[in-house]
Amino acid sequence: MNHKLTINSQLPSLIEGTWTGEGRGEFPGIISFDYRETLVFTRRDEKNLAYEQRAQKRYDGGTEYIQSHWENGFINILENDDLQLVNIQIGGRSEILVGSIESRNGMFRIHFVSKALNNDPRMVSSARTFELEGDTLRYEMGMHTTKVEGLMPHLKITLQRTT
Repeated sequence: MNHKLTINSQLPSLIEGTWTGEGRGEFPGIISFDYRETLVFTRRDEKNLAYEQRAQKRYDGGTEYIQSHWENGFINILENDDLQLVNIQIGGRSEILVGSIESRNGMFRIHFVSKALNNDPRMVSSARTFELEGDTLRYEMGMHTTKVEGLMPHLKITLQRTT
């Protein structure tokens, strides 16, 4: 049996649910910020998950969180058993990322890299990594833009499953 297929087929049941948490955002040329996020994964079938990600940020010294990011998309298990993440973001940017999942000692790591970025000429590439361990989901995102050479850290958050 294909080990990759076995792990991938577990993905919908492992990640389905609502996740909330607080994290930190940074990137060269922007003011660093704290943020909170709600991430909802909904199983569509055995090979497809829909997701919605909403974030609010708070700048250093501030007390209020301000709505800052909203995206919707899908994670699909492809015919070759690779993973694909497709999304549309507030402001019109869309991404297609390809990835894989690996399992180590009860922890699942999902890593995506961009294949196509649309409607944002500043973006060169992006990468996202999810680490799932029980009811804890750690998430990191990196970006490479026309003004910043190479993939640089942008977001880092730890979320807890709430449902």
